[in-house]
Amino acid sequence: MCAALPTPDIPEASLEIEEDWEEWDGRSPFWIHCVAGSLAGVSEHTLVYPLDTVRTHIQVCASCLGRNNNTSVLPQSKDASLLRSALQSKTTVPQTLPTGVFQTIRYLVSQPVLELSATEVAAQGTTQQYTQGWTRLWRGVQTMFIGCIPAHALYFSSYEMVKGLNMSEDGEVSAVGSSMAGAAATVSHDCIMTPLDTIKQRMQLGHYNGSVRAAVQQIAATEGWFALYRSFPVTLVTNIPYGMIMVSTNEMVKQAWTDAGTASSLQTVLAASSAGGCLAAALTTPLDRIKTMLQTQQLTPICARTASVCPRVAVVQHASWYDAARTIAQTEGVAGFFRGLTPRVLSHTPAVAISWTTYETLKQYLLRQYGY
Repeated sequence: MCAALPTPDIPEASLEIEEDWEEWDGRSPFWIHCVAGSLAGVSEHTLVYPLDTVRTHIQVCASCLGRNNNTSVLPQSKDASLLRSALQSKTTVPQTLPTGVFQTIRYLVSQPVLELSATEVAAQGTTQQYTQGWTRLWRGVQTMFIGCIPAHALYFSSYEMVKGLNMSEDGEVSAVGSSMAGAAATVSHDCIMTPLDTIKQRMQLGHYNGSVRAAVQQIAATEGWFALYRSFPVTLVTNIPYGMIMVSTNEMVKQAWTDAGTASSLQTVLAASSAGGCLAAALTTPLDRIKTMLQTQQLTPICARTASVCPRVAVVQHASWYDAARTIAQTEGVAGFFRGLTPRVLSHTPAVAISWTTYETLKQYLLRQYGY
């Protein structure tokens, strides 16, 4: 019979298991989640911004071609007659507008600067921006810096609080609890980002001379403040299931790939968040297409050479998500709801990985740095 081996004298501190990156004990200070979430949001949106610009152009160009080929779906009103006449013009929208990712990138970076006359600018009803080369892919990026800090601070803070309320004694969170956390975080986020996203998409098309202030003034003067939140209902309908799918997928993959009582590795966090972002982006593309149509209305890309064809934005073509959905169905069919699927998936897959990895890394660093 073997004698019992002596137990080595190991310091108590070395026996502590490192806290799981996703576990929150409820004592972590609020500001840590705000700081980590804000920086994560800025990183997420700015690094993949060119792909988001491509997505906007693909969706809007498809709408332009659809309206050009079928003007019967426009509302019958005095204001709409101006839009209908413009869309029936042969110079309205060229039939060579890009529809693919690489084709759209080439189209954007190769378009020359266009000089509009005073009459053309008046017909457009908005100031416009003409930039050359690769900078076109970054138009409107300043809206992300303005909105991401408060929006993502609320997003991750709401996520942590709701997740903490649904966490079991062993530190596990069910799929239902994760979904509730994702939904709560999304509502907080969208209250801030919806108006900025409307401005962003219009600036991506080249309008408002690259000025957020000019965009706000122009929209408020011609469409009213409500225009900034016109897409809020469909944005929530899009992002709540997006958040639920993304967060629940993220948590389930991490739990499946991580042993109980051990910390999730960086590779696991990257893979799990990428999978969640990819699946959520693909499944919510039809709703995203409707949202884009509500936010951009009848605006067309400036670089498409559409001078004198876009009436004032005050002529609201799509007042609700139903109007937008009906227009897409009548002009493009079912396939129209999936315009922009490829760039949306390509941007959201790494974006979610960047965001959550940055957030978890910064959160753990700040917790250790300040002794929590």
